[in-house]
Amino acid sequence: MDLQAVNNDVKQEFEEEWESTSVEALLKTNEYPRTKEEFACLERFLPKDDLILEAGCGLGPKLIHFDSKNYKIWGIDYIYYALNQVKHYNPNLIIAQSDVHALPFPESTFGAYLSYGVVEHFPQGPQDSILEAYRVLKPGGLIFMMVPAANPVTNFVYDEENFLNKLRRNSLVRKLMGKPPLLPKEDHLTYFKLHGRDEMRIILENSKFKIIHEQPMSHSFNLYLGCECFQKDTNGRTNHLAEGLATVLRKFFPWSSCNYLLFVGEK
Repeated sequence: MDLQAVNNDVKQEFEEEWESTSVEALLKTNEYPRTKEEFACLERFLPKDDLILEAGCGLGPKLIHFDSKNYKIWGIDYIYYALNQVKHYNPNLIIAQSDVHALPFPESTFGAYLSYGVVEHFPQGPQDSILEAYRVLKPGGLIFMMVPAANPVTNFVYDEENFLNKLRRNSLVRKLMGKPPLLPKEDHLTYFKLHGRDEMRIILENSKFKIIHEQPMSHSFNLYLGCECFQKDTNGRTNHLAEGLATVLRKFFPWSSCNYLLFVGEK
């Protein structure tokens, strides 16, 4: 695998993704039940009196949320367009263009480091970026790492060749359901890797972090991805049926049915 070529493809894909949406559109996702669940967990641990870095902030919905809650938070991303849009939305936010593998900060700068759905796009793996996070965190500082989960349900819904995905692409089935035909799907350039719970624990522990909390997240989003009957809209919002079933999954099959894993590690 040509790592540089894959990384360039990933960057191009994100540039196109951020240009196709807006800060305002992504801020609406902060109201989704699964996002509120994430915030509730993070706010149990995030320091109110120390500097926080969101590494890979994109168009900034999480950054803007925590800034509005009076957390001292900065953001970095390597896509200039995204940062420009964030700055246009709120000129007072502190953001910088940077690669998470080479942060422009001295050692022991931050009390917390947030990573939302970033490291799964690195073909070289997440280790180097996590070691860089360790470098810029103060002793006792916390890393918050969210990655897509490798488990039976997530493996199934991300498989384009599973029978449900084939069925919902069928033009006759869609016609019977009163759904418009799906447009042909373009090849997706973005490198994307699901991570197992034990795998991420080992990676974090090998990077010298002590794991103080781990939690399965976003059970309803697997339902959203698996079947349109759980979709309230096409922007990632789940309906009441999905949220009700997610409550059951969260109780009885927490780790085998979640879409994301959240780890909190201490330096």
